[in-house]
Amino acid sequence: MKRVFSSPEVLRPRAPFSRWDLVVIPGILLLLLLLTLALRGATAPYGPNTPDLTVSLNPVYLPYYGLRTLLRMLAALLLSLTFTLIYATIAAKIPRTERVLIPILDFLQSLPILGFLTATTAIFLGLFRGNLFGLEAASIFAIFSSQVWNMTFSFYASLRTVPRELQEAAALLRLSSWQRFWKLEVPFGLPNLVWNAMMSVSGGWFFVVASEVIRVVGRDHDQYLPGVGAYIALAIQQADVQAMLWAGLTLFLLVLLYDQLLFRPVVAWAEKFKFEQSESSDTAQSWMLTLLQRARLSQHIARLPQPLWEWLWFRSARGHRPGVALEPAPRLRLRSRVADLGFNLLIVLGSLALMSGFLGYLLGSGLGFKGGQMLQPNPNLNTQLSPEIAQRFAALDIAPGTDGSVWLSQLCAASRGGQALSSSLKALLDTPGVWAPANLAAACQAPLAPAGKVAWPEVLEVLKLGFFTALRVTFFVLLVTLIWLPIGVYVGLRPRLTQWVQPLAQFGAAFPANLLFPLFVVTIVHFRLNPEIWVSPLMVLGGQWYILFNAIAGSAAIPNDLKEAARIYGLRGWNRWRRLILPAIFPAFVTGGITATGGSWNASIVAEVVKWGDTTLVATGLGAYIARWSTGEFNPHVGLGMLVMGLLVLTYNRLIWRRLYQLAEERYRLD
Repeated sequence: MKRVFSSPEVLRPRAPFSRWDLVVIPGILLLLLLLTLALRGATAPYGPNTPDLTVSLNPVYLPYYGLRTLLRMLAALLLSLTFTLIYATIAAKIPRTERVLIPILDFLQSLPILGFLTATTAIFLGLFRGNLFGLEAASIFAIFSSQVWNMTFSFYASLRTVPRELQEAAALLRLSSWQRFWKLEVPFGLPNLVWNAMMSVSGGWFFVVASEVIRVVGRDHDQYLPGVGAYIALAIQQADVQAMLWAGLTLFLLVLLYDQLLFRPVVAWAEKFKFEQSESSDTAQSWMLTLLQRARLSQHIARLPQPLWEWLWFRSARGHRPGVALEPAPRLRLRSRVADLGFNLLIVLGSLALMSGFLGYLLGSGLGFKGGQMLQPNPNLNTQLSPEIAQRFAALDIAPGTDGSVWLSQLCAASRGGQALSSSLKALLDTPGVWAPANLAAACQAPLAPAGKVAWPEVLEVLKLGFFTALRVTFFVLLVTLIWLPIGVYVGLRPRLTQWVQPLAQFGAAFPANLLFPLFVVTIVHFRLNPEIWVSPLMVLGGQWYILFNAIAGSAAIPNDLKEAARIYGLRGWNRWRRLILPAIFPAFVTGGITATGGSWNASIVAEVVKWGDTTLVATGLGAYIARWSTGEFNPHVGLGMLVMGLLVLTYNRLIWRRLYQLAEERYRLD
């Protein structure tokens, strides 16, 4: 009988390290050193007596600024991933919660990043009193709010479209909910989630300027956190073109760095989770993934959590417990309907209570009425919130707010209804940056809303501004869909081309609209163009990449056996698009469309107010309204703008995108 003995190479003891570790070990040490350096700067003391934070336009500091920005974006990405896995799973698995969680997600993704900053800055500064990490946490949360919605929608769509045969296989294998989640649902949704995470990080750069320049109540100047975004903001303020070029180069190098070290390896690793029965000959490759797979140290680190994982696996096993039926039992349907009715009633009552409380905050205790009369808007006289003008009002016994605001009702009270104006007060009202009605006495006779509150006529005006912004969003989302959908499909069907396009697309998505402000301002002013039209493309500059990335992800995830079947049947041209490509990428396209729309609404606050040096171009819209009232603290005017924007986006999604989601779940899933 022939016996087979192992070769000497197999029996030889395995060395603890390999030659690949000569690269990995110094790389890990360098990473820890950079992390320590960034954390030391992020936890410096910060209090009322601390000088205002600022940055230098010297390009020597850009590597350190890039390190601080990357740390914030990495922290926001980890928070976004955790939120996605929890929130999307609850929404997809519990039908009753879906009716609440998905509309909330629609509402939150539309809220502008400045709205989150004004609402959370004071909270984080209070939590981390005396430490710079309070501002860092506010910045990280703002970046998180620009990243998380796209990832959550993507994973939610994947959970809703898990193929039926895979669900039945999981039931036959008696997988528990925990085992099914990690063995079926996460692997199935991972390819699309990776691409959307890539898009989310790149899209986060679009708002990095807003997240690193924070207005703090009680300080006369904005606080510039060390970072690339703050560097760009200061360069815009000083109209420094050379600094803008340095910032653009730094941004390109940073995108190239995290593409090669993070996203390219993850995309190549996620290839094994594609749902297909025959493997394609062209797959994504990554030198970094190869290096980590061959290094012994990275293998040791990867095996460290294995005992905990095995313990959780066996503890969560179903054992002798019965499985959960894929279809509900008929005898439970009546009970389910009664529970649904009670749940819907609670939703309605809770929504009414929340809305009444919020309207009280916006309009005051009388909800916009007093003595049977509708109150009129009470405008802010210090339109630029200038500290110098606020001090001049204070010298005349008209106390400004903490943000420098001075209200018409205060002027009326100080001037006896507009009848007694001193020469100093008249001179102050004629100062540039101060607004005052032409007929002050007549304006003071009207019943005014309480100081800082909004009035119903202003609500109607804000709704009209929202309509203008909605027209811009709809037109430009349709335009970029027609442009990027075919390009994304062409790239996604060619893995080798995808590897070249991936970093370029990330750079395009990461390119902040603020870097284009000089070009837009100079062009519009020189040719005397209408800002209402020509600043609008900035709105979709960030949102368009959601369409491209999801088109690439959807077409790259098309099973190879379906492509081979289409080739065998001779599908070409429009028939191939109609029968293979469009149905296959439809769920990914819907995810890209809904996040592109929300991102465009969010970007309106940047696109409708364009500044370069001393020149400011303003387009009529809801974003410009919110930007005007963003004073560093959450106030009723910002709340009104956020509420109207959220309700408009919620209506938009309910009428259009939610129905397309249902169509994707019912007709275009891989069953």
